Amino acid sequence: MFKRIAAGALATAAGASLVLVAGAGTASATQAELSVNISEVSPNPVVVRGHRDARVVIEVRTTAAERVELRLRPDTDEPHTLVAKEAKLDRDGELWRFVTSFDKSDYRGRWIATADAYDKDGKKLTDTAGFTVKYVHGWRKADTRLVGFDAGPEPVRKGRTLYFSGRLLAHRHGDWHGVRNEEVEIYYRRNEHSGWKYVTSADTRWDGKFSAKTRAYRSGEFRAVFDGDRRLDDSSSRPDWVKVLRWHR
Repeated sequence: MFKRIAAGALATAAGASLVLVAGAGTASATQAELSVNISEVSPNPVVVRGHRDARVVIEVRTTAAERVELRLRPDTDEPHTLVAKEAKLDRDGELWRFVTSFDKSDYRGRWIATADAYDKDGKKLTDTAGFTVKYVHGWRKADTRLVGFDAGPEPVRKGRTLYFSGRLLAHRHGDWHGVRNEEVEIYYRRNEHSGWKYVTSADTRWDGKFSAKTRAYRSGEFRAVFDGDRRLDDSSSRPDWVKVLRWHR
């Protein structure tokens, strides 16, 4: 089965062809002879990483072409189930730029791109080009941990300032290093039977250390939480209990 890429609606009636040739001079089209050349497949190889799609651009240069059809097929005799994907076309005069994508379900190996160009009389010329599709597993996120988390002073009077501090580390190159410019959130719960509630947040410094503060209202547990990102795994600190004292007259 082919990955068939239509330029607009390339395989449809002449109405679609008229859209594609808009802006091309009629005189030059009749004077020039039909030609077609797949000038570039970029990137090549096409590298699919993990579950993400890999975008590929195929440029076809022509003269005197009224429409162009592009087909993609794996260069193999083995049966494969291929999912056809629509492609966007960006035409600039005699340059036809097709954009499509590959994912982990597509055939891995050599592919053949075939461009068929047609002139106004229906004459057809064909050009082919080969490219390669590779797959690599998505990179593993680095492990992280929140260390030295502290909420204090303890005990603290109700309404007074409660301070938080700690450090975010990531495991890289066989050792633990501080992580800069990452957001760490502070959560509170009254006891182990209640849910965690957001309190405040802070950004880590160059060495991974962070600090934040809030007002103390009632006793309970606090903890720091890092949600992670595309490079770093999530983590949370151990809870720290703080006793809040009420004022007595």
